[in-house]
Amino acid sequence: MPDSWKIGIASRCITPPVGGQMAGFDARKLPSNDVHDELHARALVFDAADCTVALISVEVIAVSAQFSARVRERIASATGIPAAHIILSATHTHCGPVTLNHFFNQGQPLDEVYLETLATGIANATIEAFERRRERTLKTGMVPVSGIAVNRRTADGLPVDPYAGVLLIEEGNGQPAAIAVLYACHTTVLGPNTLSITQDFPFYTLEKLRASLGVGVDALYFNGAEGDLSIGHKSDLSAVGIIDSFRTFETAQLLGKRLADAVLSGLPSLVTEPATLDVRTAHPNLALKQYAPLAKMTRAKTEALAQLVDGGDTSPEMLAKRQRSLFARIEEFYAKLYEESAEPEPKHLRVECVALRLGGMAVVTLPGEIFVRIALGIREGSPFTRTCLLGLANDYIGYVPDEQATATSGYEVVASRVPAAAGLVLQRAAIDLLVELHANGKVSA
Repeated sequence: MPDSWKIGIASRCITPPVGGQMAGFDARKLPSNDVHDELHARALVFDAADCTVALISVEVIAVSAQFSARVRERIASATGIPAAHIILSATHTHCGPVTLNHFFNQGQPLDEVYLETLATGIANATIEAFERRRERTLKTGMVPVSGIAVNRRTADGLPVDPYAGVLLIEEGNGQPAAIAVLYACHTTVLGPNTLSITQDFPFYTLEKLRASLGVGVDALYFNGAEGDLSIGHKSDLSAVGIIDSFRTFETAQLLGKRLADAVLSGLPSLVTEPATLDVRTAHPNLALKQYAPLAKMTRAKTEALAQLVDGGDTSPEMLAKRQRSLFARIEEFYAKLYEESAEPEPKHLRVECVALRLGGMAVVTLPGEIFVRIALGIREGSPFTRTCLLGLANDYIGYVPDEQATATSGYEVVASRVPAAAGLVLQRAAIDLLVELHANGKVSA
């Protein structure tokens, strides 16, 4: 049928060997010592009216633009899917392998053998999903979720994204084939003291969804605009190794199942989507922060480091010194990137933003850890009744804070290499893409 979806589903295990370095916490110094649950690359390939799109959930902390480009080209070469239509989105687990170097893991060793294994796993999952396309039904919706994400920078824990996007894929007989959940929250229930490889709370979400929907149903988790959202701990303390007692696998199980319950409760409200598929891409330029000369930043880092003492001192004075040392290292890292950039002044960072139309639902990709107010602004400006945000997609540029957060500084603001104005540029670019998609109202290859 020319007006029907063809959808393919496949996955590959991408768990790294035990004993390797783990990514996500500056305070974690030890390698992994076991596997709590396997990590995967999970691919959905959508085909409608000569347009094809691949959405890939990668259960790692992040993927770089260079890595994504290499994998996208490999998939494009094997399948003919345009590289711009291939989306790699990291779930952002902090209990997985090192996949890139950035402000949070400067100089941490990269295992090139594993990275090639990762690239192959992602590519093979997507190629298999492409080859296994068949006529299926797509249902989508946005279900209310509460009691999981908390804004970790505000006294009242707000704002958060109050919805989870849901994609339900069914066989011709109405049986579920796959379900994808798009929900914004740091996957950091487990802290730097956890040395087990794990998906974190999404493991329990996906496990319960599979158990509830039937044997053979695949389940995928995609993160959203989670830059300032976590499950209740404060980033300024977590970043220097202060671990709240509730950061346990028991909490991960509780919250993961809570998200699954919300999704399952919302299934009757899902809408069957017409086979309308469209893609638009923008490459906005985000201004970069300017820093003092690198030599000055290095001196500041050295001086802050000299104030630290070994041992378990957690007094307010020592915690403040730890934070200053961490912030100085982050700022030196960005100052070096700025100095090494060949861009003329004022320097900018060119990023990618993709908007997808899946029937009546829109999905916007964002290239890092975007603050939730920016995402809510995108949704408010979208002409679609259902708009979901897909974060950590095809690149990792760090945090993108909003103006209100920037006014109070703190860990995420210091750890952003772009000013608050960049968030507004990204927001505007996303809304423009959505308006174009909506106005077009037809399939574009």
